[in-house]
Amino acid sequence: MTEAEQIADLIEANLPHLKSGTVRFWGVWFGRPYDNIHHVVGCEANQDRLRLHFDEGETLDLWAPQKCTANNRTFKIADAERVRWEWFYYGRPKIAANRYFMDFAKTRVGVSASTNVDWYSPTFSPSRQEPAVEIL
Repeated sequence: MTEAEQIADLIEANLPHLKSGTVRFWGVWFGRPYDNIHHVVGCEANQDRLRLHFDEGETLDLWAPQKCTANNRTFKIADAERVRWEWFYYGRPKIAANRYFMDFAKTRVGVSASTNVDWYSPTFSPSRQEPAVEIL
């Protein structure tokens, strides 16, 4: 069993009592700090890839995730090779044209970040010193 599969089992075992809150990826907030609440509603793993499902249709994909703490007080995945968060623009129809992403990938020297957000120019400063994913 891969670590992603073990993490999926841990998360599923702790549903629906997992910590909910604002998400961060390598220290980069999704939205303003503590401005929104996200709830994990399910997950699955396929070999070394983990996918989490959230209550508003968001998905979080992690490649080669490592070291997960998932309970009612803490949700943290310490490391991964890549993290991709996808969501629908809130308040608009849930169609492909309104689907956005933030994509983070480890590099030799840090973490690269990209997005298809088109309503502002985000500045990302991800840090490998921070957990790959946190819910705060």
